[in-house]
Amino acid sequence: MAFVRHLHRLGWDSTVLTVEPGNEPLDEDLLRRIPPSTVVVRTPWVDLIESLKHLRNVNESTSHSGFANRQSPIGNRQSLREWFSRFLITPDSRLGWIPSAVRAGLGAVRHRRPEVIYSTSPYMSAHLIALILHRCTRIPWVADFRDPWVDNRFRQLGFPSLRAWDSFLEWMVLRSASRVVCNTPTMAETLCRRRPWVTRKCATIMNGIDRDLMGGITPIRVASAKDFVLTHCGQFYGPRSPRVWFGALGRIRRESPALAAGVHLVLVGRESYQGRPLRDWADEAGVADRVHIVGPKCHGETLAYMAGSDALILSAPSGPGDDRQIPNKLFEYLGVQKPILAAVPTSSPIAAVLREARAEAICCPPDDERAIADAVMNLMLLPRRATPDAWSGVGRFDRAHRAEELERLFRQVARVRRTRSGRVLATGEKSARSALPPASPERSESVNHEGVRLPLTSDGGFRTVAR
Repeated sequence: MAFVRHLHRLGWDSTVLTVEPGNEPLDEDLLRRIPPSTVVVRTPWVDLIESLKHLRNVNESTSHSGFANRQSPIGNRQSLREWFSRFLITPDSRLGWIPSAVRAGLGAVRHRRPEVIYSTSPYMSAHLIALILHRCTRIPWVADFRDPWVDNRFRQLGFPSLRAWDSFLEWMVLRSASRVVCNTPTMAETLCRRRPWVTRKCATIMNGIDRDLMGGITPIRVASAKDFVLTHCGQFYGPRSPRVWFGALGRIRRESPALAAGVHLVLVGRESYQGRPLRDWADEAGVADRVHIVGPKCHGETLAYMAGSDALILSAPSGPGDDRQIPNKLFEYLGVQKPILAAVPTSSPIAAVLREARAEAICCPPDDERAIADAVMNLMLLPRRATPDAWSGVGRFDRAHRAEELERLFRQVARVRRTRSGRVLATGEKSARSALPPASPERSESVNHEGVRLPLTSDGGFRTVAR
């Protein structure tokens, strides 16, 4: 919803096509910020995996054909089940949303007559919905990739045939879209190397900081002022693991028990990792008493936990694709302007953004418990001495600038004159979420993000730790 708010100020009325929330709570504060002219259309989605489980139970209770003893073309019955289960979540688990979304989208086109279709992911099914709407209506379409598709290391399909099918779906979207937007320069470069014909219509528009989402935030602090509070916001999944942070706390406890007694790690977000509660992982590392698991919170509360911390932490795994993604929470961290401890590879664009923002930040190898433990102890023991230009580059990442770049794309593909307003149909499963603390007086200027620039003359406290 962040771009929707800014596009409204630029003269664009939006119709947002999204899923019914189900059991997921809605953030009422963010809903109140939706412009009055915005129409939100929510449609149901079918969990195809749950439907398959029900069908399988029915079939197993009524079938006596002896099928289980016959070999399938791809191995056996178990592998066939796994293949079909994965097929039903390719490209993602929202595949069952497509039929209802397409019907609702065609209705929205008839009633609202948009000049542009805009799809954003994750989830990738949003692009497939936009693809169908585009082919049915011939309305220009901008496909925005906040995460990579085929190049995403977090997506493991398991079968060559499914990887080929997934690649074909991506090809159809990229071939049909009027413009393609990538979240980072490295994501765009990787995509254009793999599919050179995309280069002519590919642009880079990064995430940004929403200054208008901050106001009256009261910090939430879980410990006394003399203790040191680290906060992580978001979820752990795949190779992005909490174990390295728990391991670093355990190392601090072994080497300096007195220092460890004053450390508190706050985890805001999903309370499990790989199917196990985070509490179990922390207990296994012997640091459960140092960890505060507060669970998912609304956007305002999440900002309050950030503001009540002494430092904020984030991580990005190393390996293939580690140079292509920047989590949106990085920009929220920049807005809060608390010291940042980033466990990221040197090739990660996260490090480049921290340098450009002149953030007070330490970057460590993502799998090095020793380096992370040393960085935490340095933050605790050394007095905070920010350089005069610390955080002076934060204004460059204002989302208002990113919205202006997106709006220019809309006018190009729709051939809408700058002197008149426009209408856009946006498809996406999740609302964009971003926030920021009180605006600082530094200048705000637009930056061309076709490539993140080299480090500036002064890095405002940014440093790396390598072992």
